[in-house]
Amino acid sequence: MKIEKILKQLTPERIKKEIETIQRIKLPQELQRWVKQYEKVGERKDFFWKFIYISHNSTDPFRITNVYEKSIIDTKFLMTMFIVLVDDIVDKIKNKYLLNELLNIIAEKKKIKFYTLNQKEKKYLQFAKKLWRYIETKIKKYPKYEEFREIFYYDVEQVLNAMKYSYLINKHPYLVNKTENWLYSPNTSQGMVNGTLDLMCIHKVNFKEIGKIREVFWKAQKMARIANCLATWKREFKERDFTSSVFVYAVELDLLNIKDLKKENSKNIIKKIEHSVIKKKLLKEWEKCHAEIKYLCRTIESISFEEFLPKLEKLLLVYLVIKNYGTES
Repeated sequence: MKIEKILKQLTPERIKKEIETIQRIKLPQELQRWVKQYEKVGERKDFFWKFIYISHNSTDPFRITNVYEKSIIDTKFLMTMFIVLVDDIVDKIKNKYLLNELLNIIAEKKKIKFYTLNQKEKKYLQFAKKLWRYIETKIKKYPKYEEFREIFYYDVEQVLNAMKYSYLINKHPYLVNKTENWLYSPNTSQGMVNGTLDLMCIHKVNFKEIGKIREVFWKAQKMARIANCLATWKREFKERDFTSSVFVYAVELDLLNIKDLKKENSKNIIKKIEHSVIKKKLLKEWEKCHAEIKYLCRTIESISFEEFLPKLEKLLLVYLVIKNYGTES
């Protein structure tokens, strides 16, 4: 897949059309209720949640055509909401104690110490706990939950570990390096978690091919992470969030140093990045994953990935549309 073909589609007309499509999305009532509850503790706007819904609705690796089709999309949406709650503590609130208490919700190792929190923090964690318990209730109903339960919780742990890494990067930017960035950051795109949820609802899957299937999930979530980074890095820089691969490449290419990242005046840094080869390098990495998925899918017989790559191409396009439109997710 030549990336130029996707970039050529970014016409003013296409941008307008895609934005209008997202704006017209009406969330199912169940998800609307959760968004309203989220708005009492979080900052993400209505457009963001519509984008999340349409992305989960149109980028599943294989269409679930049974009674779980709607449920699986809703669950992925709610998983994203939970991850957003973690992400905002890491990138915006930057409260290590609050982060640890939130992570305990999943680990269930000890009870949350609500008496140590202020009213706003209590509401935040109470909502997160309620959301996570609801997600668990939904996935326990999936036909292959027991078979994939251990893998699912492992995948969730990797997302949370990536969030911990993001916290460290924002606290100690000198830790930035490309190797660890690609090792951890793709997990924040939730691709492995989503893929495992899908597998819980598919009747026919050859377990001998699970390794290859998960390799497809991994490369797909890396592609999603690249798309997200290209769309959101300017906003993240203004928020002093340095976890984007854009900044990792900027440091590696000696365009920036750690002192530059900490400077309040961001205009010169943004200009340097915009006129660099960083976007080209990231898109080349995206293209490499595209080719590797294409090859892997030819070797998998029990599940069809026929529609998956076009969906990932569309996801990149929509992220770039959002970037050009000026509405970053």
